[in-house]
Order: sequence, then structure tokens, then C-alpha cells
Amino acid sequence: MELNPLATLDSVQPANLDSGPVVVLNLLKFKTAASIHPYLDYIRKVSAVCSDSGIELLYAGALKEQIQGEIGDWDIVLLARYPSRRACYEMFRSEKYQQFHPLAEQALERRVLWPSEPVMPYKTQTVDFQGGEWLALLNAV
Repeated sequence: MELNPLATLDSVQPANLDSGPVVVLNLLKFKTAASIHPYLDYIRKVSAVCSDSGIELLYAGALKEQIQGEIGDWDIVLLARYPSRRACYEMFRSEKYQQFHPLAEQALERRVLWPSEPVMPYKTQTVDFQGGEWLALLNAV
């Protein structure tokens, strides 16, 4: 499976890239348990260097039991918000992003990137989570 979004962006890009904020669902399957370390390095670097894209990591969680449906076996769900599809697509195409993509390829067996737009009004608020495995790993470096 091709992991670089450049492989499919042109074929899926909609005509309107400025329809408002977008949240991208990331379903992640790691090659091994130790693969989390290069992936965290990837997240850290992309978040810092590509901050001008407006990327905001909303949530990352370990997937547990699957209650219903057939979607396959995944390790982590990550939600990232961008101000627009344009900002998201431009980030994926940027040299700044592409320089760190090999870290994702080193870590991931496969992933799904699936943009969504709100269909109901929503309110955001800042929630400070205490603890968490990734937070401890990110702070360890």
C-alpha cells in the first residue's frame, strides 16, 4: 500500500478546497509495537515545521474492541483539524511535509486518511488531558 498522500491527492481532490474547516480521520496500523517511536518523531516534526498549515491534532487514541461493522484491524485513530482542505492538501504537497514522510513509512504498515466536514454545528473547547502513553513518550525526548 502506498503511504504517501501524493499518490492519490490529484485523483481525489474536489473542485472546492475552501469550503471551511476539515477534520481528517487517520486510521493507523503500525509495523511493530516499537514503530510508535519513529511515528511520534514524525508527528512532532510535522506539527512543528508545518504549523503554518493550521494543523491541529485534536485526538489520538488506541482502538479497542470493535462493536459493529467491518473496517479492518487498526491500532490508532488520530484526528487532525485544518482550516480548509486547501491548507491540508497544500501541506501534504509541501517539501516541508515530504521531508518527514519517510518517518511515517518507516513506522506504518498502512493508514487511511479521510477528510470530513461538519454536518452539525459543533462547539470546540480546550481540554487538557493528563497522562497518556504518547504524551509521556513525546515528553521523554
